[in-house]
Amino acid sequence: MCGIVGILGRHEVAPLILESLKRLEYRGYDSAGIATLHEGRLGRRVALGKLIALSDLLVRDPIRGQAGIGHTRWATHGAPSEANAHPHVAGRVAVVHNGIVENFRALRAELEADGRVFASETDTEVVTHLADRALGNDADPLEAVRATLARLEGAFALVFLFEGHPDLMIAARRGSPLAIGYGSGEMYLGSDAMALGPLTHRIAYLEEGDHARLTRAGAEIFDASGAPVRREVHAPPAEAFHAEKGPYKHFMAKEIHEQPSAIAGALGHYLTADRRAVALPGGLDFGAVERLTLVACGTAHYACHVAKYWFESLARL
Repeated sequence: MCGIVGILGRHEVAPLILESLKRLEYRGYDSAGIATLHEGRLGRRVALGKLIALSDLLVRDPIRGQAGIGHTRWATHGAPSEANAHPHVAGRVAVVHNGIVENFRALRAELEADGRVFASETDTEVVTHLADRALGNDADPLEAVRATLARLEGAFALVFLFEGHPDLMIAARRGSPLAIGYGSGEMYLGSDAMALGPLTHRIAYLEEGDHARLTRAGAEIFDASGAPVRREVHAPPAEAFHAEKGPYKHFMAKEIHEQPSAIAGALGHYLTADRRAVALPGGLDFGAVERLTLVACGTAHYACHVAKYWFESLARL
């Protein structure tokens, strides 16, 4: 799982991207990076390790631009390294990616046979080269992205930035979440609402198979068939404004220490006004339920085993 951010702004975007990435750092600690457009040219800064390393790098070697994309990485294909850090750049295209391109080896072999030289071990760099090749001499960036998406297998959220197009970002979602934020003369993209909460009060979520063309004037969204569609615009949830590590060293420590208050808050929604009884939504009666299925993986799987004991002993399922 990785975190991605994109901003078409009216001012320098690197500080805003960095702040948004801090809110997504729970999605990856292996490396981080930013790519921006300045005077029509792509620039890139990446650093190995936690986001503080990128922050320190930007102090020593700032990057300018009013359009940019950022990424915090949890390594899948390719070891944690600066070479494998996102954004990846090939020719006139920069890309950030959350997900897995399952057929990247076959695509990489095809591109290498075509003379393309790779700088990383990642599946993402394949996407960057495909888009750059599809651009040709005068191709439209949106059509280049559509041609690229048609070649990809897997689950992903992608954001593209194009050299020579300072008022353009293109985003695509297949399997992995991606949100669009609407500002005043500015537009935003993020893996979730927590990345965008401080930037905007208007967010739309791309649905499965969607892709979108963003300019500072707004967003055009298309479904998997390429037909224009509208997606409902929401206010970000309240928790989007509180995604801070606070006094904790990392988000995992924060989640562990906040478990008592989180459980109390969740249960509080189902207590009666005098807090003496549980009031389940819709008058749910476990006496009428014959079977309950809990699905989870990782540590949540163990939580389900505890819940299984409770449901069997208390609700008699």
